[in-house]
Amino acid sequence: MSAVPLNLAALDAELGRDPEFVLHARYLTAVFRVVIGETQSFRIVVRAGAVVEIDAVVTPFDSYDIQLAGTEEQWEALLAPVPPAFYQDFYCAMLHHGFRIEGDMETIMAYYPAIRRLAEILRGVANAGVSA
Repeated sequence: MSAVPLNLAALDAELGRDPEFVLHARYLTAVFRVVIGETQSFRIVVRAGAVVEIDAVVTPFDSYDIQLAGTEEQWEALLAPVPPAFYQDFYCAMLHHGFRIEGDMETIMAYYPAIRRLAEILRGVANAGVSA
């Protein structure tokens, strides 16, 4: 995954058809800001459980409810086909490796199963076509 940006069209398609994400994100209305080091950032807009937009153009002025941010090295470990210890999940990566989950903590905790599934979907998109 290192230098190759995530395919946002594939991410949008996967989020919309993944039954586990759809189940856990139902009722969620939030804007996610995803920051992958200096190479890529994007916003995922979810309204009433449906992904309505993935915006590849993010500025410092764009608001968000939840931010998932880390260095390129942290993201590379998180999105590896078989992640190293404590990189299987955003929360573990935050506690043990300095990854950042920021924003509305009440929403983050209430919808953490959807956020965790987002990590798994991101991993799948990052490794599409890569054999382990």
